[in-house]
Amino acid sequence: MSESSGGFGSGILKGLKNLLFVSDQPAQQIPSTAPAVTPTPQQAPIKTGPAVETVAENSQFTPIGAVSDKDMKLKVYQLLESMNKPGCDFFEVWNASIEMGGANTTNVKAAFTSLKYADSSLTKAKLTETGEYYKKNLTSVLDQETTKRTDEKQRLEKEKEQLKASLVADIGSLEEQIRSLQEKLATKKEERDTIDGKYKPRLADIDNRIYNGQQSVNSVIAEMQQVLDIIQKDLT
Repeated sequence: MSESSGGFGSGILKGLKNLLFVSDQPAQQIPSTAPAVTPTPQQAPIKTGPAVETVAENSQFTPIGAVSDKDMKLKVYQLLESMNKPGCDFFEVWNASIEMGGANTTNVKAAFTSLKYADSSLTKAKLTETGEYYKKNLTSVLDQETTKRTDEKQRLEKEKEQLKASLVADIGSLEEQIRSLQEKLATKKEERDTIDGKYKPRLADIDNRIYNGQQSVNSVIAEMQQVLDIIQKDLT
């Protein structure tokens, strides 16, 4: 489901974005004293958009340049929103519990009870099934992105080694030649000596993107697992 035009905090991800940008405190550390919400049909955000069939095609996961942890995590939330199925499911219960003050037992149960009034098909089994669906597809996107970055790194490593080997061979040949070739030999040595410095920033950038992507996705999956644990333990 897409966000409304009411601003950055509007839309189905309002609660999750607030959690990310207003407080760095994990959801599980938020006190479970949030007031109970009286269930009303008006409280439930009903989605009308079509389900996303191909997750990879909708991914906006590729970072450009240096990306902060918060920016990367927001991309993960936005990717989750693109997967969001029509109707009320795990995503709506999770988001509603965040809006109530945090994804704890009290708020998850209150969100579940409230949203059942708007969507009678909402059950514990449906929450578990859709929660696992979002986790599985999010992990799939991470795997695809990691594979792509790893392939890119391997191509650069191979290119670097091939170029270095070529330069070493050139140097060996030039050293056997007469003094007129000394200027060309010095140029090749300079290329050889600077090749590692040329590739090091690009290789380090790829490693950083892979690490940030893994950390952000794992963090969100941990949050989702906390809600799933609550659903399994405390919802009837």
